[in-house]
Amino acid sequence: MENPKKDNTGSKQNSFKELLNENLAQQYELEDIKIVLKGQYEKAYELLKDAEATGLFPALVGPPGVGKTILCRYFAQQRAIEQKNTNFYWLTMDESIKPSHFIGSFDPALTLQKGFCIEAFNPGSLLKAMLTGGTFLANEINRATEYSQNTLLEPLEEKSIGISHLGRVRARDEFFFICAMNPEELAGTHRLSEALKDRIKMWIKLTYPDKATELEIIRVNLPENFTVSEAELDLVYQIVEATRKNKIDIEIPASIRAGIAMAKLLGRRRALEVENKVEEKVPVNVILSDIAKNVLIGSIKPKPGVNVEDVIDMLINKILGA
Repeated sequence: MENPKKDNTGSKQNSFKELLNENLAQQYELEDIKIVLKGQYEKAYELLKDAEATGLFPALVGPPGVGKTILCRYFAQQRAIEQKNTNFYWLTMDESIKPSHFIGSFDPALTLQKGFCIEAFNPGSLLKAMLTGGTFLANEINRATEYSQNTLLEPLEEKSIGISHLGRVRARDEFFFICAMNPEELAGTHRLSEALKDRIKMWIKLTYPDKATELEIIRVNLPENFTVSEAELDLVYQIVEATRKNKIDIEIPASIRAGIAMAKLLGRRRALEVENKVEEKVPVNVILSDIAKNVLIGSIKPKPGVNVEDVIDMLINKILGA
């Protein structure tokens, strides 16, 4: 038998099972969610609370990277604190999602041994949320096929769901459903079925925030030991904003995440200068032009026939002159 591995302190390392149990046992409300509740985000948060209070199921609609998911996570966290119910489940949709991911399925080995019984059934995330009265987020719901979308019709209309061989399960009154989606015109999305749209009673639109809010979001996501000046942050924003204004060459522009990534990398470079006691700092346009190329190449989607690197070079030269 192998001896348990030891870390640098000489103590035994936890097994994977112990680490997993420890992680799962942590209370959801203790998670540090970095969010800026200003402008459209404050309004959207209040609308989510209104939806919960009136028993209506909402949808957040907006382009990738505007903060739909983190707003849902923050709402679920605050709801968990108020109700002392930490059950938050979510699924990110794509064409591979099947009804079993929502509802659950029977374990083949246990079913052969015990038959179609509760012990052989592995519940899905939607069913868990219904049984515990938790919050369920269907993330990027319009990337799922209509076949999978239809699984949600009964839970949203009747707050119940049928399980083959077991019967019909009713959700607790506290169960709350949220979905988030990209605009339908984006590639890779499916149209929501009319039946599902009819069951979503509140549509909350998010877009790219105003400059002050976006800069604050970038700031709160910077590590404490990274210092980026206001002038440098303004250049980061200018680059990101330029991708959004260029509708001729760019199909999907840079999101807030791209701005955060550039600011973090710039902060890292500045921290190294301080650590190494560099007397003459490298000009920001030189550092940022290099950083922006590496970040934007995977953060924007050019239109068909447009070379992404040419677009990035053009934007950088225009803003940084580098």
